[in-house]
Amino acid sequence: MRNSSAPLGLDTLILVALIFSLTIVCGIQQPVFGHSGDNEAFNENESSSGPKEVSVDEQGIRALEIKTVKVQLQRLRKSLTATGEVQADETRAFTVNPPVTGVVTAVLAKQGDIVKAGQVLAVVQSIEVASNLTLLLNERTRITAEISRVKTKYTSELTLQNNQVQLNKSAFEREDGLLKEGISARKNYLEARNAYDSALVRLATLKLQLAQEVSLLEKQLAVTIHNAKGQLRIMGIAESAVDDALRTGEVTSALSIKAPVAGCVIKREITLGERVDPSKSIFSIVNLSPIWAMVDIYQEQIPKVKEGQQVLLATPSNERISGRISSVGSVVDNDTKTLHVRVIADNPRGILRPGMFVTAEILLGSSTKTALLVPESAIVTYKDRPYVYMHHIGEGHFEPSAIGVGIKAGGLVEVTSGLHEGDLVVVSGATQLLAQSVLKPEAEHQHQGEKHSDHHGHQEAETHKASSSAQIVMGFALGLGAAFLIVVAWVLMAKLRKKSED
Repeated sequence: MRNSSAPLGLDTLILVALIFSLTIVCGIQQPVFGHSGDNEAFNENESSSGPKEVSVDEQGIRALEIKTVKVQLQRLRKSLTATGEVQADETRAFTVNPPVTGVVTAVLAKQGDIVKAGQVLAVVQSIEVASNLTLLLNERTRITAEISRVKTKYTSELTLQNNQVQLNKSAFEREDGLLKEGISARKNYLEARNAYDSALVRLATLKLQLAQEVSLLEKQLAVTIHNAKGQLRIMGIAESAVDDALRTGEVTSALSIKAPVAGCVIKREITLGERVDPSKSIFSIVNLSPIWAMVDIYQEQIPKVKEGQQVLLATPSNERISGRISSVGSVVDNDTKTLHVRVIADNPRGILRPGMFVTAEILLGSSTKTALLVPESAIVTYKDRPYVYMHHIGEGHFEPSAIGVGIKAGGLVEVTSGLHEGDLVVVSGATQLLAQSVLKPEAEHQHQGEKHSDHHGHQEAETHKASSSAQIVMGFALGLGAAFLIVVAWVLMAKLRKKSED
């Protein structure tokens, strides 16, 4: 049985030492616990901190292509979203065939090119073209020579007849004088006058015959050239090229294959040096405006979709084009359980291309409610939270504002919190502003003359947090030191007692 006057056991002393240590820690930590609410608030603010304000001068605004709009109350329309694929308008697709047989010497267009009507796609060297031009030049030479021969013939006859007219005229005038003097008989006068009149008639007849024959040959030449131009035009030779050949007398065998319409080259089946003929399709061109988008809607959405509804088509690069539903299919696909809906959209800039994937937003019915709306392009995401940048014109900076979002329709997003009507928000360039505020730490510096108590409190909270951590470490160190001293004292007391008993 242990002596009641004996010192406490080692295990009891250690327990006392630990209790003493915890008491010291708690006493030191008490001020920290008193500010725990502030620390939690600080941590919450730290975790929810967003991007910083960004200052951009006028030159930077132009460089970043920043555009702003005022937030307005608008009527929000319901919509449904579907996906689809761009297709060419089947009624506006064209196949290009060479009109003659020849050898390809140049290819000037490739698949995917946007071409204009009349643009040269390829060049073919054709013997047929050279032959037809040669025949035209030969025929023109023949007719021109015939005109020259006729003119020469009648010129000679006209000269002789002119001389005869002059002789008959002189004889007539002499007989007329003799008759008046009574020297010559009236019979001689009449014969001279008839001869003179006959010579004049003969001269006029020769002139008329010359004009008629020359006119007939010139008309023949004009018809020959006109018919040749028509035939060569069918071959693809421009009228100007025929005129050049007629002017210079030089024959070309080059045939330019031109685009019959404006559009996109969706197929090219021609190579340099290849021999082509009218039976071969060498290019396929599709007019891209208007263009089709075949959209798939699920069977439960079918009752909501009708012809004539407006549709917003968005490309993978978020370019948008408006169109309308032109037809709704009647058969549901057995595998996908979707129905094809055809959307027709004007595409003057060629944004939509055949085969491109698009997202279609079909606007349903009329307006449903009034809400603050901003374009989707105005919203940026930072740490999984949506933000917009508000432009403070007078202060010259852009301030990020966290917002709540609601329904999306027609490229617009309902803003449920964080904005007010009339606020000026960035709709183009918000992504660049976010990058500026995230990548440039100096962006968080505030403008001249402004005081930021929140930032100040942040620094104090950081200092307080650091000092609290130091106090905790110090408390544990003091507790462990006290426990060590108690154990050492117990050991010394046990040794002294043992010696005294001995």
